[in-house]
Amino acid sequence: MNTLPGANANGEPLSPHGSVANVCQLTPDEIDHIDIKEGKTMDERAMMNAGWLDSSKSLMEQDVQEGDMLLLRFKYFAFLDLNKQRDEARINALFHQAIRSVLSEDVVPTESECLEFAALQFAVEQAVRNPPKLAPAIAPGRDDLDSALADLEVSLGANDPDLEKLNNTVLPNYNRELQANLKFKKPNKIFFFLAKPKMHKFTFRDTTMSFFKDSAASGPPDFVQDLKDCTIVPEVDIRKHKYILHIKPPGGKEYCVLFADKEEFCQWTAACRLASKGKPISDSTYDSEIDIVKTMANMQEHSQTLKLNRNKRTAITSDEIKTEDFVSARVGRKHRPEQLANLILDAHNMLPRRDHTATELRLNYILKWERLMDFGISYFIVKFDKAKKEELLGISRTHMSKFDLAPPHELLKTWHWTSLQSWNVNWEIKKLTFNVDGDSHSFECNSSEIKIVHEYIGGYIFLTLRKESDTELDKEMFYKLTGGWQ
Repeated sequence: MNTLPGANANGEPLSPHGSVANVCQLTPDEIDHIDIKEGKTMDERAMMNAGWLDSSKSLMEQDVQEGDMLLLRFKYFAFLDLNKQRDEARINALFHQAIRSVLSEDVVPTESECLEFAALQFAVEQAVRNPPKLAPAIAPGRDDLDSALADLEVSLGANDPDLEKLNNTVLPNYNRELQANLKFKKPNKIFFFLAKPKMHKFTFRDTTMSFFKDSAASGPPDFVQDLKDCTIVPEVDIRKHKYILHIKPPGGKEYCVLFADKEEFCQWTAACRLASKGKPISDSTYDSEIDIVKTMANMQEHSQTLKLNRNKRTAITSDEIKTEDFVSARVGRKHRPEQLANLILDAHNMLPRRDHTATELRLNYILKWERLMDFGISYFIVKFDKAKKEELLGISRTHMSKFDLAPPHELLKTWHWTSLQSWNVNWEIKKLTFNVDGDSHSFECNSSEIKIVHEYIGGYIFLTLRKESDTELDKEMFYKLTGGWQ
């Protein structure tokens, strides 16, 4: 965990050297929403990263004085070995960071996903007010060894109903392949809604989707798309029997694939979502990814039933559920407060009807947050050598990407940490140079100190090299990779 200087009422970072007396008078609820600001631009999001303190120096060395307020956050979006039994404090801190990220739209979930987040957040509040009755930690006659084995089973999900199907070891299926006759459509085409989609033979293997104009698929494919780093947006409307998958390649034009039924849609959507993260369809998480997509589709399926049952319960007013605490301003503007409160309750009623502790629900919120497409990207405004203009640099757990600074922030280039050969900083001219596959790239950072960018790269390299999350932390290696020599 690292520290970020305090922010003012507009969500702008304050220097740790400046006065924060006006911020220190905030209530706990106001502090929890201190950085929530509607419609942050990419420039503003990049500037938020300018306030990180140096992890290799003490607070006193950085002139942090008694009475200064600091926001504590997890800097690196890699949460290893979260355990609901022993990591309650860490899970709670991550939960509140995730809420701020969703409400301030640092990540941009769909409206249905926003309602799912709101439902989980509401469930946490209910669980805090009315905690479920828990079984004794150690049953009579059990010794320490029995308890340790039981804890191990819990950590592995052996007693979790949600993970019951994983009790048997799930091995990758390297021969897995999808084949189907599907409809193909280009949304950017003139008269898109009047154009009739054409049927093609589609196949999916590893991370690649192909289609053939010839239904027999006798020759080479007419179109091949590697879905790694593609944007995948599913569109579901059960009432209209519409299942569409929108696919946008990096720097390319969007197209969509239409499916005949929900089962087929869930299988292909799960494969595409995995492939966009660099995971093949043979990955052992494929079946669980299908379940995630099915849950999303089922929410639409049950919405009409819930609307019919809504009149049977007492109306919930905006005073009873403060909708601005559960959804972003963008979603809040689309509905009246009373209507939005009912939508949140509808989504809450669709959660599994089992007794969950507040910690378990917070962990579910965090896991759902991690699955968002734009999760865990920290942005900086940089200028590469020989470039004519500033660009946006995004740093995440697995890679570093370059985007166009102007909307819609088109993806220009991606470098994975596994391909990074070396990097170094020239502290005199404050320029960072890195080498990937024999090519050298240099840039200067215009939104923050180059040391902060260096810490992010070194930190994620450290996490990439760390094979087992339960091994003792090699602090010397961490500071070697993130400290630099100034």
